[in-house]
Amino acid sequence: MKILKKILIAVVVLLVVFIGALVAIPYFFKDEIVAEVKKAVNENLNATLDFSDVDISLLRDFPNVSLKMMDYSMTGQDEFEGIKLVAGKTFGVSVNFWSAWNFGEVPLEIRSFNLEQPEVNVIVLRNGKANYDITKPTEETAETTPYQIQLQSYSITDGNIVFDDRQGGTFMEMTGLNHQGKGDFTQDVFDLQTSTSIAAMTARSGGVSYLKKAKVAYEAGFNIDLPNSKYTLRENDLAINDLHLKTDGWLATPPDGAIDMDLTFNAPQSDFKSLLSMIPNAYIEGYENVKAAGTFKLDGMVKGKYSASPESYPAFKINFNIAGGDIKYPDLPMGISGINTDVAINSPSSDLDKMLVDIAKFNLKVGNNPIGGFFKLKTPISDPDVDTKIKGVLDLGDLARAFPMEGVKTLNGMVNVDMAAHTKMSTIDREDYASVDMSGSASIERMDYVADGMPPVRIDAMRLFFTPKNMEVSNFDMKLGKSDLRGSGKIDNILAYFSPDVTMKGDFKIRSNYFNADEWMESSPQSDSPQSAVSPQSDSPQQAGGEEGLFDRFDFNVDSEIGKLDYDVYQLTDLKAKGHFTPNRLTASNLSGKIGKSDFAVSGVLTNIWNYVFKNETLGGNLKMTSRYMNLNQFMTEEETPAAAPAEAAEPFLVPEGMDINMTADMDKVIYDNMELRNVNGGLKVANEAVVFEDLTANTLGGQMAIKGGYDTKDHEKPKFDLGMQLAKMDFQKAFNAFNTFQAIAPIGKYIKGNFDTRFNMSSVLGKDLMPDLETLTSDGFLQTINGKISGFGPLQKVANTLNVDAFKNFDIKNTKNWFTVKDGSVTLQEFDHQYEDIAMKIGGTHKITGSGMSYYINAKIPREKIGKNPLGAAANSGLELLAGQASKLGLNVNAGEFVNVRIGITGTITDPKIDIKLLGTEGEAQSVQDAVVGTVKDAANEAVDKAKADAQARLEAERKRAEEKVKEEADRLAKKATDAAKKKAEEEAKKLADEKAKKLADAAKRKAEEEAKKLLDEEKKKKLEDLIPFKKKKKGGGG
Repeated sequence: MKILKKILIAVVVLLVVFIGALVAIPYFFKDEIVAEVKKAVNENLNATLDFSDVDISLLRDFPNVSLKMMDYSMTGQDEFEGIKLVAGKTFGVSVNFWSAWNFGEVPLEIRSFNLEQPEVNVIVLRNGKANYDITKPTEETAETTPYQIQLQSYSITDGNIVFDDRQGGTFMEMTGLNHQGKGDFTQDVFDLQTSTSIAAMTARSGGVSYLKKAKVAYEAGFNIDLPNSKYTLRENDLAINDLHLKTDGWLATPPDGAIDMDLTFNAPQSDFKSLLSMIPNAYIEGYENVKAAGTFKLDGMVKGKYSASPESYPAFKINFNIAGGDIKYPDLPMGISGINTDVAINSPSSDLDKMLVDIAKFNLKVGNNPIGGFFKLKTPISDPDVDTKIKGVLDLGDLARAFPMEGVKTLNGMVNVDMAAHTKMSTIDREDYASVDMSGSASIERMDYVADGMPPVRIDAMRLFFTPKNMEVSNFDMKLGKSDLRGSGKIDNILAYFSPDVTMKGDFKIRSNYFNADEWMESSPQSDSPQSAVSPQSDSPQQAGGEEGLFDRFDFNVDSEIGKLDYDVYQLTDLKAKGHFTPNRLTASNLSGKIGKSDFAVSGVLTNIWNYVFKNETLGGNLKMTSRYMNLNQFMTEEETPAAAPAEAAEPFLVPEGMDINMTADMDKVIYDNMELRNVNGGLKVANEAVVFEDLTANTLGGQMAIKGGYDTKDHEKPKFDLGMQLAKMDFQKAFNAFNTFQAIAPIGKYIKGNFDTRFNMSSVLGKDLMPDLETLTSDGFLQTINGKISGFGPLQKVANTLNVDAFKNFDIKNTKNWFTVKDGSVTLQEFDHQYEDIAMKIGGTHKITGSGMSYYINAKIPREKIGKNPLGAAANSGLELLAGQASKLGLNVNAGEFVNVRIGITGTITDPKIDIKLLGTEGEAQSVQDAVVGTVKDAANEAVDKAKADAQARLEAERKRAEEKVKEEADRLAKKATDAAKKKAEEEAKKLADEKAKKLADAAKRKAEEEAKKLLDEEKKKKLEDLIPFKKKKKGGGG
């Protein structure tokens, strides 16, 4: 007994420990498990998994491990950034305990899963990219996480699903989805029993609505043959609203990627009212009170393989019959009666050209107006063969009074049709009109249509006439919202409508006094942005791609004229367009009009239009634009902002992606900002989200302009430009007032009157104010003054007053050559020589463009007579004596001479300059050096100069082919080396001489070496800029 008691105690203890472990283990390892789940998923998917909490249990589904994620979401990346593929309240999954314990060593066995309140949003863009394609590519040899689906049950509770295939033009939405399935997935062959209910289902494809908020219930059993990928239907029943359908047969997915099937279907009911419930808008609240009579039959089959590539279709057959159909809605005054039809569609093989569509009859009466006929179609692909007759009258007002139309506020007008045709397209194509039997007419008169979400439509008259030769559209007249539209035309081969491989051809003439494009663009969004996807509760699904099926098969000549066209903030007037239009090519012989006072005329070709719109492919083209007057400022006007609202920063213009268009421009007069450009000629290339200017020339600001380079917006946040420019004979004042960048780089331009030439390159990020970001602005260029006079420039005024030398107040700058660079927010002016009124100067320095401050210098050789007759002259003479001690240390003779050498430092700002003047020495005393000494110095100096020139020339030639930025750096180094050598040689000889004349000659030798080296540098850099943007020869009559 004691042994038994001990055993019982041990069992109880083990059981308690075991149960405790089951409860405790998930809590001990919860954080580690959560972290590993997130890490594993996010590392292997191009998506982001997130959830608020995780519940892990070993008891909930013992002996399996139960994992439940709360408030989970899977969010896309790249094009689908911020778009949730799936989100929901909870996601639960049960896995085999030992497979989870040994995860990584054995396959993970999934036993069941449940989705509670999932929101699934599947999107396929027009370019084919899908948001469910989230697995990261891996190497074929890489190991993948092993798992086995050994389900025994699964379920979806209260789910919402949206499937938006914009490439295929298919949209499907399901709300209130409940689904569950049970089966032993551990077996190769097993039975699966499913139960599905959908509170509201909408389906649309090819622009046709098939279901609208339909109630769906589906009870179905399947035999699953996993080794053969074959799925056989057992007992099943599909209910869509009041219509029930039954299906028998099987479907398989063989290894070749096709879908093989052998299915039959039929509707076991026969009352017409159940069929009527399938029609969108027909199944409304209170449908049980709708009075309906009549019977119907529906059956069909699908057998064979479907494959997208290579394209293959199964055989199919549909038989459909309605007899004695009548309907009357209790809240509408009229009904529809006498509905009879007999439809048979038979495609006996995978060759769709063998399909036969036979609508032996169709009749109905709305109010007192009957309409009916028949329609037969054979060989629809190769040679559409049509036999049809339609005759009747339809009062659209009666239709609105007999059938519910959700969202339609007004519908009236008369439709009359009486036409017959019995012919083949080949007969029309070979113009054997005597053998073509086609006649009759159709018309719409006084039609008014007002519906939610779109402008009202009124068609006063539209008439179609059918003849053996064509279908003629005679003088249609309509009002589309605020717009009016009139026109006429013809389609030569109307039977091409029935063949997906044949293009319709025709001619149309269109006229309009006023067309408002905005109201139609607002009512028909074309965005392919994933953000435009609807929510599951939306009643306005995106309909992309449906219109593509018909209108990608046209070949029309169009002649159109529009008096006024409003688009966005622009109004175009006198708009005319003539051309040849096909889906992927538009040849415009003349597209002209006015925008404000600006006129334009465009001709040329655009290619790949249809694929650009519907498949996100590249739009190509070659266009030529001419204009007598174009004001570009009207395209850059910022919208007015209410006083109470903060003003939004202007945004740079972003070049659209997906374009490769070449354009040439020839414009007489262009207004841009405060500039007037004449004779604008050149080329533009729009590609890769950038605009490239190709040899664009113009006359402006009293001179000529040439531009090369581009504007790049690939980085939408920081678009940039990189331009090369040449300005010739430009007026300083006009250029300063016209170019904001000129004002920043050369503020002295405000005080110069005259003309100049310049060549430079410039690059920068474009700021939010549409101006260059001066922090990133870089430039390198050359400016040569043709003639000019500086007047009223504060720093020079202060120099003149300090020295009492009037020449500095107003002095000419004719034929100066100035090299400048812009980098890191500063402008550097390289030293250049200038002489004015016997004053020889060397000028250089730098100033800030992103702040204040400058640092310039003028080394001036001033004739003593200009300063010796005033108090400053006496002060200067005394200053020479004060500097005698320091001058002797520097080897200078400060005895009074003919010239005074000074260094003028200019700092501070233009409005508050600081002047620092230093005396450097004097020149011009009597000749006292022996000829022999002079000859010796000359020989030594000339030898140094020649050697320096030869060395500099050789080195510069060797470096000529290097990049432009390297040329400047290397040439400066060589010049300094040459001048240093000359200076050293000359000074060594000069030190041996006591005569000041020897020193003077040595200085001359040094200057000569500097001038020669600098000349070589200038020629090299100037050639680089000429290669960058040379002026082209003037065009005849151009002047540019």
